Amino acid sequence: MIKVYSKDSNYTYTQGFFPTFELVNKKKDKIINIYVSSDSLQSEGYLKLTKLVDPKKIIVSDKTYAKLASKGNDHVVGVFEKYEEELNPNLPHVVLVNPSDMGNLGNIMRSMLAFSYKDLAIITPAADRFNPHTIRSSMGAFFSIRQETFSSFEEYLSKYKRPYYPFMLNDKAQGLKNVEVPSSSFSLVFGNEATGLDKKYGNENTVFIEQSKDVDSLNLATAVVIALYKFSRN
Repeated sequence: MIKVYSKDSNYTYTQGFFPTFELVNKKKDKIINIYVSSDSLQSEGYLKLTKLVDPKKIIVSDKTYAKLASKGNDHVVGVFEKYEEELNPNLPHVVLVNPSDMGNLGNIMRSMLAFSYKDLAIITPAADRFNPHTIRSSMGAFFSIRQETFSSFEEYLSKYKRPYYPFMLNDKAQGLKNVEVPSSSFSLVFGNEATGLDKKYGNENTVFIEQSKDVDSLNLATAVVIALYKFSRN
C-alpha cells in the first residue's frame, strides 16, 4: 500500500504529467505504479501514458491520487524506486555543501540542465533530494541529473580529484569576471543558504560574484545559475 512520502521510505513520486513523462523517458525501469485521477481519463496526457507504460502499472484511483497529490490539478502521480548513481569523472560537477531548501535544490537541478551540467554532488546533511517537493521544483530535470551524496567534502575529493572553485568571500578571492575556466574537468562548490562556505574551503581558485553593496548576498540558486552561465560561456 502506497503511503504519503517519508524520507525513510524506499520510494517517492512525481506530481503532474510533465515530470511523470520525464520519469518515464529517463528512469522507466524504476517505476512502481502510476496513479491517475478518474477525471483525467480523456486527457491527452493519460492517453500518451497508456502508450508508453505497461498498462498494468497504471492505476485509476481517486483515493490514492488525492492522498499523494499536493495540488488538485496534477491528475497523475508517478511512484518510483529511489536509486543511487555515480557522477561522471570526466565532466564538470556542481557541489552543494549542506543545502537546506528543497525548492532551491530542485531549482538548481533545472538550471544545471539548462547549461548542460548533469553531475551534482550533495554533501550531507542536506535537504531531501527525493522529496516530491524537490522533484516538482526541478520541473523534471531531476531525472536527467546524476546525483551522488557524500558525508563530507573530503570524501567527495578523495573520489573525484580535480580543481575546484569555491564560491565565497575571502582575501584571496577573485572576481567571477576574471576567472579563466580550465579545459579539464572541475567542480563549482557552494555553501548552504544560511552560512555559505566555511573558510577551510578557500583555495587559490576561490571566487566571488561581483555585486552591488545594496544587498547582503544572493540567493543560492541565483548564485549557482550565474556561475553556470559564466563557466559555460568560457
